[in-house]
Amino acid sequence: MASQNKRITLTVTLLVAIAAMFAGLFVSQHIHWKKEIDPSQFHGTFLQKPRDIEQFSLTGIDQQSFDNHSLQGQWTMIFFGFTNCGYVCPTTMAELAKMYGILEQQHTKPLPRVVMVSVDPERDDLNTLKNYVLAFNPHFYGARGEQQAVKKMAMEMGIAYEKKISGNPDNYDVQHSGAVMLFNPQGELSAFFTTPHRAELLAKDYQLLVG
Repeated sequence: MASQNKRITLTVTLLVAIAAMFAGLFVSQHIHWKKEIDPSQFHGTFLQKPRDIEQFSLTGIDQQSFDNHSLQGQWTMIFFGFTNCGYVCPTTMAELAKMYGILEQQHTKPLPRVVMVSVDPERDDLNTLKNYVLAFNPHFYGARGEQQAVKKMAMEMGIAYEKKISGNPDNYDVQHSGAVMLFNPQGELSAFFTTPHRAELLAKDYQLLVG
């Protein structure tokens, strides 16, 4: 009887070990899997080798930390803009909102997290930024930080911006790139999209990556 119980225990242990092994393989394949994309079908710029970015730390509109760890676990689109922007920002955010709507209508899973990082932290406090991004879509997110932290993060991604003052020092403009950066669930930069943005093409490119 003791021998039989021992064999049963051993069998159960082996089955659990095998199940764990297959679960580990499944997770590993999905975590480290790299998507093969035909560049001719991709409208943005796809990075064949996703790129890590240096550590950054900002504050989100929910007053929580927004950093490298925040990019993990989901696809994330980041746009650098500011709430007093006259054309590029509202146009880009509107196209991103349309893209999000297309993905929802077509039941695309998972949906991306869309984040606007302010390049004008002097005027964009968290409440102002929150009202701005949520006006485009209630699922959108915003983050801000110290000027040097934002500039370092932007420069690493090839995003240039510059404060332009003419006359009243409080009534200035910020000239900036309108590119949208796409990060994979491992927090790596996987693609980017330059202006002009079209919601339909953004949606198609995103579906190519997650489909």
